[in-house]
Amino acid sequence: MHGISEQVSPLRRETLEDGVYRQLCELMLRGGIVPGESITVASLAEAFNVSPMPVRNALTRLSSAGALTVLSGRTIGIPKLTRERLDELLRVRLSIEPTTAAWAAERAGPAHVERLARNYQALSDGQQSGDTKLYLQANYDFHFEVYRLSQSPIMLSIIESLWLQISPYFHLLRASGNFRISNRHHEDIFHAVENNQPDRARKAMHGDISDAYAVLIDCL
Repeated sequence: MHGISEQVSPLRRETLEDGVYRQLCELMLRGGIVPGESITVASLAEAFNVSPMPVRNALTRLSSAGALTVLSGRTIGIPKLTRERLDELLRVRLSIEPTTAAWAAERAGPAHVERLARNYQALSDGQQSGDTKLYLQANYDFHFEVYRLSQSPIMLSIIESLWLQISPYFHLLRASGNFRISNRHHEDIFHAVENNQPDRARKAMHGDISDAYAVLIDCL
């Protein structure tokens, strides 16, 4: 849990459980908790400056969603990645995320493209820097900007649930060179949204997810 306290903020009492849950979700989605790292109720309660109860309740919600699992006693961590789990996540992601990207390409306007361009530049900077944490934060920002552009809150909620289960493993992609390959897909996604080309966006998102899956399979 080294460094977690610098990445979260103390919360007001009236929003404790929801606030802890929201910040833990963001931490996981942005690569702040990695496989092999253990999390205790006590360390999180100290980081958030709250009592153990709202932390315990938030962790229970994440465990029920399949994002965290009990490792031993009061220690919680990222579930072990299995071939069966990865295959299922792939099938569901491929049925949802490319379609959402296509919707984004259909609906994006100039202001949306300007924001997405900044996200894409941050991705390129992160990949060139070699800083895995910086890249994963930018990767989250880029993908979810695309998904928000679909203007589908239902799709966005489903995708967030899927990413809570898969994004902690994105750390494993660095050594393979996947970040560089993935940025080619990201460039294609950006230009597809920029030029309102839904089929191109769908194909590029499908390629991005499939290539990452192939690398993760080799890591098992």
